[in-house]
Amino acid sequence: MPCKILLPVDGSECASQAARHVAGLAAMVPDLQVHLLNVQPPGDDWMVRRMLKPDELVTLEKEWSESAFAPVRDILNTTGLQVTEHIEQGEIANTIARVARELGCDQIIMGSHGRTALGGFLLGSVVAKVLHLADQAVTLVK
Repeated sequence: MPCKILLPVDGSECASQAARHVAGLAAMVPDLQVHLLNVQPPGDDWMVRRMLKPDELVTLEKEWSESAFAPVRDILNTTGLQVTEHIEQGEIANTIARVARELGCDQIIMGSHGRTALGGFLLGSVVAKVLHLADQAVTLVK
């Protein structure tokens, strides 16, 4: 039976550290499936709608997600793991918990820090929300 891991990524060094941790598990856990998740903020702000056409916003979100996936993909490509990429839009913690549940993941592995507007100040907010909302085990990688 496969073991499914959700690995939220945002392009930060902590996300890369979490990917290195997952790469280390690849040798120990047979049939490991990794789902990468990048969550983009909702683009429904009136200012965003005023400045960008919907197709332009979609293109930007794909570019931002690609820059978040790239370093993690490089780390995981050497392991031979089955990796699937997901791009979602919404509130970060709620989206991580929802996607993990929908995909039937056994575990969420994520960096303890991420890229936020206020940097380290919000260190615990997304992590704390994921811990509260998730039905799965959550491993934090420093």
